[in-house]
Amino acid sequence: MTGSSSVISPEDRRAGTSVVAEGLRISSRDRRPVFGSAVLAGVVALLVGGGIVVGAFAASWGLFLQARRDAEFSIASEDSYVAYADQKDSLVNVALCVFPLLFLVAMVLIAWLLTAQAVTVANARERAAAGTGTGAAAAPGALTLRALWRRCRPHFGAAFRVQLLTLVCVLVPALAGLLVLVLLELEMVPGVVWPTYHDPATVQFILVGRILPVVLWALGGVLLARFSLATAVRVADNSSATAAMRRSWTLTGTARLYTTGIFLLGTLAVAVAFNVLKWLGTYVAHWAGLLMLATTEDNVWVTGVLVIITPVAVALVLLPLALAPMGVLLACLRERLDGGTAEVRVPSGAPVG
Repeated sequence: MTGSSSVISPEDRRAGTSVVAEGLRISSRDRRPVFGSAVLAGVVALLVGGGIVVGAFAASWGLFLQARRDAEFSIASEDSYVAYADQKDSLVNVALCVFPLLFLVAMVLIAWLLTAQAVTVANARERAAAGTGTGAAAAPGALTLRALWRRCRPHFGAAFRVQLLTLVCVLVPALAGLLVLVLLELEMVPGVVWPTYHDPATVQFILVGRILPVVLWALGGVLLARFSLATAVRVADNSSATAAMRRSWTLTGTARLYTTGIFLLGTLAVAVAFNVLKWLGTYVAHWAGLLMLATTEDNVWVTGVLVIITPVAVALVLLPLALAPMGVLLACLRERLDGGTAEVRVPSGAPVG
């Protein structure tokens, strides 16, 4: 299959939103496995991710207490002070230990969500085929969480490897863009000077310091979109992680604008959901901050950090509710690009008979 060929019929291409409508329809009809898997992911994120964050606060507790003592001493001495002046490096070291652990939890949960939604879409296809007489004689029933896990389990390891490999591929241009900015800040790029109040940005700086990082980050987004169907491919074809990623690259290459539009639409919906959930998390942060002040005798140093991270934490815990429908959308898109919805494939782990 070449990059210029297409498996999408003209009718399907004109009805591009039909994939979105199909994804919404499956998410509504099979809401128990779709949103049940999302709730399960949220519970795991709350328990495991929350435990990691609580452990980080516990490890840093002495640093917050020392920051308060330093600030109170400076204020009593009528001296100026900088918040966390002597604790900053130690707090950064704690954060550098926490972030990789949280990333690992996120990769596991994304692998679970994408696998669960691909299995849910496959189950819906089997049920539809049985209803029209083109598949098995008996239609499969609705998926329970136990049945969903049983069918997801053979694919979970490969799906996790897909997420890790995708992350590595995306991090290369993302870190390259950051490296460009660091080199400019250190004045290590010949002929390019960081603008100041008196010296406006030059054409060279705009090209290297503004446009080049954006191009590199956009390349990371392109890679993410091209590999976004790999988990659904794994469920459908029972292939290895690398084979699934190659197949995803081939499928998305057959209709780049079509798949990019669908992917961006799903990403925009998730981004809007994240910001709405983050806004709702500010109310949780308010009460969490009051509780922390009451229990730490008005220690604003630890309370300030808690108030800052709580809205993001709330949004991330609830975000699987938005990621699950996008997983359904990607599975439907995989079927559309892989020859339409008429073909029904039974993933390994599906009950037989």
